Amino acid sequence: MLRAGMLWASLLATILLTIHASVGMAAETYRLGVGDILQVSIFGEPELGGKFTLAADGSIGFPRLGRVMMLNLTQEQAAERLTTGLAGRVPADHTVSLEIIGHAPVFVTGDVQSPGRYEFRPGMIVLELVALGGGLRRPQAPVTGAALQLLTLRQSFADEKLSRLSQRVERARLQAEIAGDEFDATGLTASGAPVDMVTAEMALFQVRKTSLAAQIAAFEAQRHALEDEIAALQESLTLHDRELESIAKDVEATQQLADQGLTALSRLRENQRQYSALKRDKLDVLSFLARARHGSLEVDQRIAALKEGRAAENAMALRLIELAAARSEQKIASLAASIGAASDDLESGGVKALPDATFAVVRRTATGTETIIVTDRDRLIPGDILEVDRHLSDLDSPRALRTGGP
Repeated sequence: MLRAGMLWASLLATILLTIHASVGMAAETYRLGVGDILQVSIFGEPELGGKFTLAADGSIGFPRLGRVMMLNLTQEQAAERLTTGLAGRVPADHTVSLEIIGHAPVFVTGDVQSPGRYEFRPGMIVLELVALGGGLRRPQAPVTGAALQLLTLRQSFADEKLSRLSQRVERARLQAEIAGDEFDATGLTASGAPVDMVTAEMALFQVRKTSLAAQIAAFEAQRHALEDEIAALQESLTLHDRELESIAKDVEATQQLADQGLTALSRLRENQRQYSALKRDKLDVLSFLARARHGSLEVDQRIAALKEGRAAENAMALRLIELAAARSEQKIASLAASIGAASDDLESGGVKALPDATFAVVRRTATGTETIIVTDRDRLIPGDILEVDRHLSDLDSPRALRTGGP
């Protein structure tokens, strides 16, 4: 990594020297391209001045002249073309001033650190745009050297071991919830699980346990209330039965007296009405009792459903944890083998060579676009799309010997 950083620093210094050496020449030789923005001013003719952008065909729309082709002209040639076109249309001493104030952006894609859109500068070369894009994309280990590969593998191994410990802790919590046991935090910590991880899982265990207990307690309170209501209704039924029995005897005695003409029929009817009203009251109590019993049954069903739902949730989570744990074990074994192979590579010094990057430019033409193979020193024009390919996929081929030093 240190060597790569020094190499890139040297490369940036070379780019800056190249840029500084070419500034004067670029200002003289730059030719207009599509997307360039011109600031035109004409002495004494402010209505003719303004900003003009080269269209896709390389022309601008200029007052009194219509479309004026500017593509591939230098700044001086563009001013001269406008002066020639305006001859006879404006006084001869009304000179034309033209300045290039902007360019179409350039783009870089592919194997660079920061692909995207960047501002064009006259004289820009491929290497400069790659530098603006953060440089060539750093390849994944193992192509940066056996030492970095080994470091990466060991980090992955440590991460996977930590993930495996997390799975063990979560599985212990799920098993405790399913069995209704306490969470064994001490045993997990003693087995190597990080204290913070175990503490967090213990907190989750307590929250879930408390939440489930609170929901069950709420249902239990409803059931107790319904049981008290059922007891009161049953006691009311007992009183109704006793009172009905007493009134029934009164009705029977009154009936006998009425048959003998010893009492008025109105008294008999009054006793009969009392008996009927009391039976209706008993029916109402029976209805209330049925609803209270049904409510109690519903509460029991809700409690059972709550417990079954939590158990099913835990069982599914435990199944997923077991599957993840099996995969982690396989990955840990694979990483361990890879670490061994990387250690052998580090000792033997045999690593894969890094292919040279290649560059292609997608450039707009009068008939569409074309792809041009370029080198890192070739110049770009506004609107170019630079494609960078480091051929990292070629590293999947059988091992090549390193061409540079260690």
